[in-house]
Amino acid sequence: MALIIEELNRAHRVQVRYRMEGEKFTLGRAYSNDAILEDIHTDGRHAEIRREEDGSYILHDLNTVNGSQLLGNLKDRSVKPGEISSHQITSGDLIQCGKSRLRIFNCDDDVAEATPLHSLENLFASLSNPLYATLLVLAVALSTVLLSYLGYARTYQWTIAVNILVSAVIGLVIYAGAWAFVGRVVRHETHFFAHLSIAAMGVLTYAVWEWFGSILNYNFAIGDTMEVLDFLVLAVILPTMLWCACYLATNLGRAWRWAVALVLPLGFLGLSLVETISSIDDFRETPALSTELKYDNMLLRKPVPMQEFITGSAALFDIPIKKEEPENESKESSSAENENVEVEQ
Repeated sequence: MALIIEELNRAHRVQVRYRMEGEKFTLGRAYSNDAILEDIHTDGRHAEIRREEDGSYILHDLNTVNGSQLLGNLKDRSVKPGEISSHQITSGDLIQCGKSRLRIFNCDDDVAEATPLHSLENLFASLSNPLYATLLVLAVALSTVLLSYLGYARTYQWTIAVNILVSAVIGLVIYAGAWAFVGRVVRHETHFFAHLSIAAMGVLTYAVWEWFGSILNYNFAIGDTMEVLDFLVLAVILPTMLWCACYLATNLGRAWRWAVALVLPLGFLGLSLVETISSIDDFRETPALSTELKYDNMLLRKPVPMQEFITGSAALFDIPIKKEEPENESKESSSAENENVEVEQ
């Protein structure tokens, strides 16, 4: 039976695997060791593992500067951590030499079932193409410039377009770079262009909705309802983007991925939605009407002539008001009644 020794990195992922077949296995920074540890806190010959006649394996610390520690056992939670000079190895032991962490298993131990690939793996692989990512970023930049041009009432200047282009591109690059950095630290995989493509698709989707929503508001003057619709659209886009980012950059399980993707964006969006809904019934001196300039061909319903609108508006805005008697008159009438009563008496 052979012994498998795994060297872990700071993210607790396997960096190197060694197989001990013989009677002795040495660890340390010296090049003569069976496992060469790139750790300045380990000695040249830090520790050795020996196989005894009964088939057991014993780890010996070679009187080192920083010593060796037993951190625990992945299969037996009752094992207590502590300093070791000589230790009988059991499968699942987690040992630290200097700052190097080692995980030890018997080669006959069962391994976990293979994790099936997610159905979106092929899509993520396609989005990692630099050409696709670049085209999507250009589409976002052009769409934002076009929307700003269509909604601009004064003479459009080229500096406005440049500012919008630069802001859109820099924002997408920062978002993708941040998640690529997280992926590099946690999973040692960047997926920069995949993050960039996903962010660009999310922004592009919202830009299309913004254009369509402005047409709805222009035709039907839906006012505060637009903010509710914005919430519904963002409640789909933001969790989707965050779920993809967590899938590509972290080691979170399925349940935790969904929890993070739903709780964080919906929590922030929900606060603004509650504020919007609570202010819908507030009185306003002027109605909430769309003031955007649109072309006539964007009008989806037949305009109502002004006189006809005024004629039909009475039923909507005429509110019967109950007239209350002035306070002085009510006091005079009550005092007069009291005087009449006294005279009669």
